[in-house]
Amino acid sequence: MVDKICVLSNKEEIVSEVQELLNFVGYEVFLINSVEDLNMENNFQIILIYSSNTHESFTWIKKIKTDSKLKDIPIILIVEKKEYTILFDAYQIGISDFIELPVMDIELISKVALHIELKKNRERIENLYTELKDSLSLATNLQKLMLPPEISFKNGVWFTSRYLPAQIVGGDIYDYFEIDGKVFGYVADISGHGIQSALLCSAVKSAIRSSTSRNTSLVDIVNELHEGTKSILANNYLTGIFFKIHPGGSVEYINCGHPGIIVYDGKDFYPLDMKNTFPIGLIDHIYSIEDVGKFYMEEGNAYLLYSDGLYSIFEKKYPNESSHKLLFEFLKREVAGVPSEILPFYIENIIKKLYAEIPDDYSVISIGKNEHFCFVDNEQKIINTSNRIIEDIVKELELNSFSDDYAILCNEYRAYSVFMTKGIEIGHILRNLPMSISLSFGDVAMIKVFYQ
Repeated sequence: MVDKICVLSNKEEIVSEVQELLNFVGYEVFLINSVEDLNMENNFQIILIYSSNTHESFTWIKKIKTDSKLKDIPIILIVEKKEYTILFDAYQIGISDFIELPVMDIELISKVALHIELKKNRERIENLYTELKDSLSLATNLQKLMLPPEISFKNGVWFTSRYLPAQIVGGDIYDYFEIDGKVFGYVADISGHGIQSALLCSAVKSAIRSSTSRNTSLVDIVNELHEGTKSILANNYLTGIFFKIHPGGSVEYINCGHPGIIVYDGKDFYPLDMKNTFPIGLIDHIYSIEDVGKFYMEEGNAYLLYSDGLYSIFEKKYPNESSHKLLFEFLKREVAGVPSEILPFYIENIIKKLYAEIPDDYSVISIGKNEHFCFVDNEQKIINTSNRIIEDIVKELELNSFSDDYAILCNEYRAYSVFMTKGIEIGHILRNLPMSISLSFGDVAMIKVFYQ
């Protein structure tokens, strides 16, 4: 396609040589004498401007540069004499270059060709950026769809979770689901960031779901994941904790080089003593029963799983100190005392307040079990309490859902109950609960109701 050039001038005889020369080298040149005659349908690649009146030239330039449809077209100003004060002002209002009369063939052709190519390159970059943004947006939505609900309940075990990407999309993935009365889950982190890691997350989830549909041995599941992702991980590797929770609360796990579980008893945080083995994809390792660890979930405790992106905040701010130690100090100082169910959301809120920039994406999952509980979402309704007041609150909360993706979790404790909600309007309910406190995080909220 022939590039089109516009020559804007009130002196046709002055620019006729410019028009003839540019036509000769293959451009399609349009000569006009008013800005109003500019036709965007011609898709001009460049505009050359000449006027015997400098003020008129500047007026034309300003009109072009303030028109949203024309402002990105490069302008070459043709001047009779090189006056630096005039040229300085012209550059200030938006010209790309200038040519001095009489016109030199090589200068004219080279400058026009250069600025047309620069314009095309800029447009290519802008198009690529738009495509990349669209791809990132799609990848972000896909990654969100891959994650389980932020408030969930599986066979007597409650889950609350939060994922925060540092670059729109990242390499964190977690999941929890129930098969034959057992609850399977994992939190994993693929090395790297961006779309590649996000796509690998999709492959990991598919591989684990597929494997657990055929067998329930953690060793077999992790080995199958290792074999299945060997070709697609390439130079990446994957750390993760993969677990199976049996009815009653006993837990089997394989920790593949991932940060260990943190136990929270409502007052303090302490590390769970765990086995550890190699990350998946780092070396060609065959996992065995020797790599399987066990522990028992105690009622009232929460078990915090997270990705090492949570360390990155402290690694960046305090590079010479132990990030593991700093994380525990942070949790004890800023978080200890809040209800277990709200940990993922509360931790995110505090981190955003204290640290403006998060270097790495991270995930936080809180897991626990209670003797008396309620859980309601659009798929199930479980009421396991003898407290009529709690039942009534749950019913009223359910009536005030504003989203199809709503959830209500209630855990009963000795002196209070904790309600976690998503997609529920809680404002008017709080007015009827004088002995309560609440915290909100977007469409997720927590209500702590004290017993009289």
